[in-house]
Amino acid sequence: MKSLKNHLSFIVPLFVLLFAIQFSTMLERGIKKYEAHLTGEYTIVVVSKLPLDKKKVQQTIPSIKSIDEIHKDKYIEKLKSDITKADLVYLRANLPKFYTLKLTSLPNESTLKQISTKLTKIKGITKVETFKKTFNKFHQFLKMSKMASIFFTVFIFVISFMLIVKQMEIWSLEHHRRMYIMGLFGAPFWMKSASLYKSVIIDALIAAVLVAIVFLLLPNIANLESINHDLGIDLSNFNFIGDLFKLIVISLLISVVSVTTIILKQKHS
Repeated sequence: MKSLKNHLSFIVPLFVLLFAIQFSTMLERGIKKYEAHLTGEYTIVVVSKLPLDKKKVQQTIPSIKSIDEIHKDKYIEKLKSDITKADLVYLRANLPKFYTLKLTSLPNESTLKQISTKLTKIKGITKVETFKKTFNKFHQFLKMSKMASIFFTVFIFVISFMLIVKQMEIWSLEHHRRMYIMGLFGAPFWMKSASLYKSVIIDALIAAVLVAIVFLLLPNIANLESINHDLGIDLSNFNFIGDLFKLIVISLLISVVSVTTIILKQKHS
């Protein structure tokens, strides 16, 4: 019973630590995918008296991906029943050209402002609509999500790592007498610590596998499809093979480093 309690005292904080890292990773993936989606959907509307040449505009603003003209004829045709033919002809002749511009990547607030300023200086452009207010809301949301993810991961990492180290100290003290006796008989470091390392590695593997199972089943437990639909952020992006391998490596690295540090610390104390 005591042995089980000791193992759980190590597995639980390691599980929480790995869970935080994996959740942060998946949130980062979801945000990047959301940014890519926003980049594809986000457009800047430009009003110009003169035709816009894509290559010339790209020389001024390299981040412009595409420039498409908004054909005004279909909108003018809708006014046929409301205005005279002479007015229709006048509209066709004098109405400026409208363009939608797409960018290669999602800009931040300052970059968007620079793009808007550069566009207004291009000959013929009379108005630039960046939908700044709506865009800034999305951008602030993404920024806040990233910061929250980093803060959450760092906080959980520190707390969990402290608990792991404390448990390593307890285990090391429990094995200290046996290790001391083996040392008197000339046993090398790896042999004295073999039992402790074995326990740590097994628990590290268990913690990593448990986290992988939780995230594999998470889409069925939590309504992630609803979150994806409402916010556009896909959190069900767990790659079982790749992520499990990463979790195992991180778990083993944290466990082995922490136990080695504690053993060496006690050896020199």
